[in-house]
Amino acid sequence: MLRTIGLILHTLWAICTLGTGAFVGAAVGFHYHGWIGAIVLGVIGLGVGSLAAAYPLETIATLLEGL
Repeated sequence: MLRTIGLILHTLWAICTLGTGAFVGAAVGFHYHGWIGAIVLGVIGLGVGSLAAAYPLETIATLLEGL
């Protein structure tokens, strides 16, 4: 039961971080560099989001230390 809940939470975390990383990258890229920047920075944001999705506890700890 706890393992299933953990898997569901990790899946939701992965979806949120991947989407957020890609969206922020694309938005910043489009704002400063147009369509090409949106594509390039969106892919970079997707990569950063995938790293954050793979290591959720380390990501949260890093964010809390930065505050």
